Amino acid sequence: MKKKVFFVFLFLNLINFCAAQEIKSYAVYIDSANVIKYKNGEKVNSYIQKAKKVVSENNLGDFYLKTIQIYIDINHFDEALEYCTKAHEVFTEKKDLEKLAKVNSFFAFIYAQLNDPQRAIKYYKIALGFYEKKNDKAGMIKGLNNLGNAYFTLSKYDSSQYYFEKSQVIFKDYDAPALKAFVLSNLGKLYFNKKEYAQSEKYLLEAKNILEQNKINDPEANYNANYNLANFYIKRNNPSKALSYAEKTGDFIQKNTVDFSNIRYLDNLYNAYLLNNDYKNAALTFKKYDSIRDMMNIEEKAVNVERIKAQHEYELKKKLDTLKQEKRNLVYIVILVVFLLIVVICILYTINYRNKTEALNLEKKLIEAREKELEFDNHMKEKLLVYQSMEQQKVDSIFKSILEKVNALKIKYQHAEEISEIINEIKINVKPNTWEDFEYHFLQIHESFYKNLEQKHPNLTNYDKRLAAMLKLRLSTKEISNLLNVTPKTIENSRTRLRKKLELTNTKEDLSKYLDDF
Repeated sequence: MKKKVFFVFLFLNLINFCAAQEIKSYAVYIDSANVIKYKNGEKVNSYIQKAKKVVSENNLGDFYLKTIQIYIDINHFDEALEYCTKAHEVFTEKKDLEKLAKVNSFFAFIYAQLNDPQRAIKYYKIALGFYEKKNDKAGMIKGLNNLGNAYFTLSKYDSSQYYFEKSQVIFKDYDAPALKAFVLSNLGKLYFNKKEYAQSEKYLLEAKNILEQNKINDPEANYNANYNLANFYIKRNNPSKALSYAEKTGDFIQKNTVDFSNIRYLDNLYNAYLLNNDYKNAALTFKKYDSIRDMMNIEEKAVNVERIKAQHEYELKKKLDTLKQEKRNLVYIVILVVFLLIVVICILYTINYRNKTEALNLEKKLIEAREKELEFDNHMKEKLLVYQSMEQQKVDSIFKSILEKVNALKIKYQHAEEISEIINEIKINVKPNTWEDFEYHFLQIHESFYKNLEQKHPNLTNYDKRLAAMLKLRLSTKEISNLLNVTPKTIENSRTRLRKKLELTNTKEDLSKYLDDF
């Protein structure tokens, strides 16, 4: 068991050692390229290609960043731009925003050096947005300073001043003398172009003093301050100061290197010598200037740069088109989903509407069935009422007939007490008012009949109302005459009078049907 653990441990260490060796070997080539970058351009390319062969996939992005910096330092902007494009792809895929911001800063710097300020501004703004989100004050100052320089190149002096002054605000609670010197020196350069010479000189000298007082040896900051001062005094025709600052500029560059910084320094120095009438040194300086310019092969590099720029823009456009297509596809998907949701909602609404309709129809049928049942029940009650009334009338008639006969016997037999008892019993059992029972049961079925009839026809008598009630029950003339104990002829005459009171005399409307509405 111990042997197994030992071998596993040995294997893991071997893997780590191999990985470390790979990183070390790639870094060694990059370090070697850095050492000789100002002396031998071909050797630099050779080291970078060797580093590229051994670098792992994980370290590829960092390798690109270091390579870009080397090529920028030696002003090989065509190669730098090519590696910027590759680094941009790597960090975009990894979603490493911090390193992506660094790549965008490289893009911006390269385009600024290639006199393409519009593109430079685009990338400076992207990088500035990242630093603002992080509240990285150093990054913000650099971004604002670079934007000021880019707008200065476009001769948009108001925009340039806006960004320079915006960066100055950050210095209120952030101490960075080298950066402050950069910003002030650039403000001096800006005010010179605005022909505000006193303000220009003030800013330029303040930048120089900040560097001296803080003993800052930063080559780039010192180069920028002295170069701008030399340029100011050359254009203001101050020979001694122009030459002094032009020569001091040379203290902060590697002389005889093939780069734009050296060319700008030699150009300033040449003009300072001319201003001092030192034509011999002016000629020697111009010779160096021309030699370095030839070695830089600017025209050929410009062609390469334009090719790489075009390729980079094509790739960006291709990515943008892809993003637009993906956005369109997403919109189509959203539209399809919304359409499907609408269809589903419509289907659910239709089903719900159909269910409601069916429920309403069913409820309607139930109401109709209940109404029919109620109508049938009322009809049966009416029949029962008529039948009971008729039977009660017959019983009453029989009792009256018997009573008449018993009364006749009583007259013959005046002392018969039994007969008197029979008469009393008959009178007790005979209902005094059969019609009240009829009306009571009638109103149980048609409770609002009399009320509705009286509202429309208030001039009807009680007899008319009773006749109307019996006609509503569809009783025949004979049945009515029996109930009311009158002759059929009397009922016919009563019907005629009732039609007249109901204003139906000159109409063909059936009296019973008319009374159904009450």
